[in-house]
Amino acid sequence: MSANPPTCGFACGTILVGMKFSLDNCKSVNQNLLPVQGVLLAPYIETLKAALEMGQYIVPESSINLPSDTKALEEVEAMVTKKVSSDLRYIFVIGIGGSNLGTKAIYDALQTERHNDRELVFIDTVSAVQLQKTKTIISELSKPDELLLISISKSGGTTETLANTEILTELGFEKWGSEIKSRLVVITDKDSEFEKSAIARGVDVLTMPKVVGGRFSVFTAVGLFPLSALGVSVADMLEGATSIRTSCLNLDINFNPAAQSALVAYQAYQHGQIVHDTFVFNPELESLGKWYRQLLGESIGKAVAGEGDTGRVGIVPTVSVGSTDLHSVGQLYLGGPARTLTTFMISTTDECTFVTPTERLFETLAPMATGKSTKQIMDAILNGTKTAYNKASLPFMEITFDGITPHELGAFMQFKMIEMMYLGRLFGVDAFNQPAVELYKVETKKLLEQ
Repeated sequence: MSANPPTCGFACGTILVGMKFSLDNCKSVNQNLLPVQGVLLAPYIETLKAALEMGQYIVPESSINLPSDTKALEEVEAMVTKKVSSDLRYIFVIGIGGSNLGTKAIYDALQTERHNDRELVFIDTVSAVQLQKTKTIISELSKPDELLLISISKSGGTTETLANTEILTELGFEKWGSEIKSRLVVITDKDSEFEKSAIARGVDVLTMPKVVGGRFSVFTAVGLFPLSALGVSVADMLEGATSIRTSCLNLDINFNPAAQSALVAYQAYQHGQIVHDTFVFNPELESLGKWYRQLLGESIGKAVAGEGDTGRVGIVPTVSVGSTDLHSVGQLYLGGPARTLTTFMISTTDECTFVTPTERLFETLAPMATGKSTKQIMDAILNGTKTAYNKASLPFMEITFDGITPHELGAFMQFKMIEMMYLGRLFGVDAFNQPAVELYKVETKKLLEQ
């Protein structure tokens, strides 16, 4: 990163660790206005810096302390030592929403980095089909050390998670008896009823700070334990998150990428772009887009002062995969109502690539692809898409990864979680609560109690 701001007064192409956030190629975002609007965030940036300096879990913003919480990491590593052996084959992550989306995002993104035979299986919604597949897996195992059950619920009151936990432990009990309890780890809030109940039944527990919301919890045991048990370098992931925090808490908006991104999204919303599409050009990043979908949807979609739609705010988060979705919704994006802000995401490093042969079966069709690598083709598609977006005056941002690694993913997730805090402040909502989600939970419990 350069020592002096660029002449435009905005840090175009801000370097984040190896990751790069850029507005350089977009013609329809008023970059000169961002530092002016960014003055509104200055007091809140000071609040975040104070939360980091305290190093404690007192306010919801304290989640920014998680990447440097060495004690929590040591507890995770100790549990991995206790539960993981060379026999382990399947890790069942039983949780929903913030209890599994971050872990799944990293798991799916690191497809080419997995070097053992272990597999994460995510048990989220209550599905007989999904549970039948799980039953088949368990029936084929020869000893309990081949599986690990991780049940995640902040309060222990999540209906789907508790139902699935009971069903899976029962399947294990039928095969190995009470020994199955040694293969279960509960992750929950410190001093929650779930923690107390698990300890009373001889089940091992890892806790997370109560003040940290589920969608901000990927750097707690919620994400660290299953990923570490799998063999992912969570230390690299945390290092990536730690290394980006200073930039994301910079009072100079020109060098604060999280504030820049939040201001672009807020500016677009004010101009009628109420949809934010995360458009990934590496299919393995789709789950990362879905993690961000929850982070944005649940943090910003809130009621404010007023009645009806005037008393509600929110950005509709969507996820697209390039180039697949250029053939499914590209017409809508480029030819329909201009209601979408897009963030394009791609890795600049391709460890595995293929080349279209020079001796071709259909040599007269799409001749421009002859001798081109898959990376060259996808780069051309992405750049062509950005040119089309500019011609249609559609706003977009870009994020490029220097390879899809734990370090880059950790940096991205920390960047986006801090961005969300800024967005909440700009929209005048509490980015950390989710009061409307509780409505369905209350009604569900009423029905089940009948």
